[in-house]
Amino acid sequence: MEPSLDNYKLSCELLGHSMDVRAVAAGAVTPLGGQVILSGSRDKSTKLWKPSGNEYIESVTLQDHKNFISFIYYLAKEQWICTASNDATICIYKEDESLIPLLTLKGHESTVCTVAGALKPRSLISGSWDKTARVWTIGETGEVTFITLQGHEAAVWAVATLYDQSKYVTAGADKCIYYWNESGDKLRLLKGHTDCVRSLISLPANSLLSCGNDAVLRFWNEDGECVRQLNGHTNYIYAMATNEALGEHIVVSCGEDSTLRMWNVITGKELGAPILHPAISVWSVTCLQNGDIVTGCSDGIVRVFSQDPARQANKILRQAFDLAVATRKSEMNEEIGGIKKTDLPGPEALLSNGTRDGQTKMVRYPDGSVKCYSWELGKWNLVGDVTGATGGTQTSSGKKLHEGKEYDYVFSVDISDTEPPIKLPYNRGEDPWQAAQSFIHKNNLPQAYLDQVANFIVKNSENSTVVTQQTSTGYQDPFTGGSRYVPGSSNTNLGGGGNMDPFTGASSYSTTSSSSAQPKIDVNFVRSGDKHFPVTSYRTFDTCDANKVLEKMREFNNKLTLAEGKVGEELLLAVVKLADQSPELDLTSLDALMLLLKWPAGMLFPVIDVVRLAVRNEAIFSALNTSHNFLNTVLPHLSGSAANQLMVVRCLANALTHQSGRQQIETLFPKIIELVGGIRAGSPNLQIAVSTFYLNVTIAQTMGRTNPDICHAVTTGVVELFKWAKDLESCYRSVVAIGNLTTTSCGQETIAQVVSVDYVMDKLRELTNTPQGENFSKLNSAGQALLAAF
Repeated sequence: MEPSLDNYKLSCELLGHSMDVRAVAAGAVTPLGGQVILSGSRDKSTKLWKPSGNEYIESVTLQDHKNFISFIYYLAKEQWICTASNDATICIYKEDESLIPLLTLKGHESTVCTVAGALKPRSLISGSWDKTARVWTIGETGEVTFITLQGHEAAVWAVATLYDQSKYVTAGADKCIYYWNESGDKLRLLKGHTDCVRSLISLPANSLLSCGNDAVLRFWNEDGECVRQLNGHTNYIYAMATNEALGEHIVVSCGEDSTLRMWNVITGKELGAPILHPAISVWSVTCLQNGDIVTGCSDGIVRVFSQDPARQANKILRQAFDLAVATRKSEMNEEIGGIKKTDLPGPEALLSNGTRDGQTKMVRYPDGSVKCYSWELGKWNLVGDVTGATGGTQTSSGKKLHEGKEYDYVFSVDISDTEPPIKLPYNRGEDPWQAAQSFIHKNNLPQAYLDQVANFIVKNSENSTVVTQQTSTGYQDPFTGGSRYVPGSSNTNLGGGGNMDPFTGASSYSTTSSSSAQPKIDVNFVRSGDKHFPVTSYRTFDTCDANKVLEKMREFNNKLTLAEGKVGEELLLAVVKLADQSPELDLTSLDALMLLLKWPAGMLFPVIDVVRLAVRNEAIFSALNTSHNFLNTVLPHLSGSAANQLMVVRCLANALTHQSGRQQIETLFPKIIELVGGIRAGSPNLQIAVSTFYLNVTIAQTMGRTNPDICHAVTTGVVELFKWAKDLESCYRSVVAIGNLTTTSCGQETIAQVVSVDYVMDKLRELTNTPQGENFSKLNSAGQALLAAF
């Protein structure tokens, strides 16, 4: 009879971690036949749980990592507990010997994502965000040697060892699966996944199973052919494990859809209904030798499921679990104040500091309740429970129909004499700032209108999302921290009633007003409020020592012959004058500059340095572009030397500060973004230049019509930049660039792109939560604002 997940019921819940359980593993078998469970968490700890009857007791807590635990592997032959971490190290503990690491493996440059046993005794293979895998060999006396497997273009999320073939397999965020020999030579590439590959399992007959962010499990035969796809998950699949007690081809998987699933990989059949968890993310799964299944979740709980009735939990515990699952199901569709409950953060959100006094946060609890907290005097204080009003039919509730949906209000706003009025829908209980942001995004209006639109909604509606006050603290807006209307409260700051237009302050149409003359948008409105995004001031590179530039140009010029482009002293002086703060438009100087741009690549950097200063002037940029098509001359050097790369990127950043530059760069953007995105290493100056280019592009997107392709490409570029940039100024400008894009009509797509990449989210949290000192406190506050937007 084929096994089925339908036979599995909750056995027990292991409570002890204070944050997400990111890793679980099966440990040593105890003398009485039970098996130790290992768990690792975002709280930086690893716990050992020893069996006691049908339950498990926390026996040891290991706390030697400086950041969260990403993976745990148990090497049975050596009795090694191997913990991988976001701190880029692997700690190895000898079970039952010491709470101190036997050895700490260092060498990866970023988070270690995964660990597995390697081909030789006392050896391991690991994968990292630094795009490499390493095969480590530890000698009897503790000496460590390793070989590096290089070839991936993004983080290596998964590794596996094919012992029969003496091969290694790696997979990662570049969607690729590579085979390697024992010496570290690349043998084979498998392609098929359409998104990041998260996990690998080696199976009998040299076959392989892979899964990832595309929500598909792929079964590959010995020849590297994908012979079967297993579909069922509806979101990212994070982990898989074989359940050898049930059969060598029985596999379980878990992921972001809150489920645990079981498969027969030979038939491709899903075995039984999935087990829904009362948590958003089921991060990890492992199977014990008795067939029990262990999961680690985002709610900080380790759960054990068993098909043996003797090991299943008592009726009370199972009913409590079923209730939590039912609550989770209802949350998937339930809304409060126009926001899905599943989109609200859990209690772990309170572990992050607020960005300012008065900031509020709604938090969802496992029992389905939603509570409001306010950040005051360095801590989150409970304001009270959040509840929402219920609606009815359009007739019974008095709601207005707009684009097939019912709303309590549908305001009309006239933006010009030639355009029809724009409808502004709003429901009681919806957050005015979110409604305003949606209105701005949908209609491609300037972000500067956010506050006025939101305040207009506040003044002209009644909000039915109520915070049941438990203290006398006034309600604070979650976006600005300022006061806003709460039904039943007294607010003297709202001003008079009446239907006031959000842009001009004059009377406007509501769902009950007549269609007389409507107001126009005041395009000179200046955005108020202390918000980080959008930043609308372009960053430029203005510093220059003209004498040093001239000296270097003379040095290179003297090495050239006339045939190679040598010019006279007067032309060198004319070119350098273009670097002045307010240069004259001299066509002779521009012609000379173009001559110098034909110099050998190794001599070009002082010339391009003059270009980056000259193009600040819109007239000079236009002349160079019209007469000489100079961008196509300098762009190829983005693939050249580091010095030339730096100057060209600075040139592009400066050119974005005026309309002519923005138009020309947008025309060539696919080519430019490919070249800039191809830069994967460089000095702090180059890191700052690249991030400034991206930042200036996003400023242009917030101040004009948003181009979705450009927003997507820039987000991809910044995500890639986060992989290698370490300079804090560069990181700050990258954070601001993403923050800017979240305020555009492509904001939701940008957020989805960023939050789907774990290493970026983890780096953002690390940068935000690590005190950066006085000079870079701006990075802490900008990071907090960005994470709050997510």
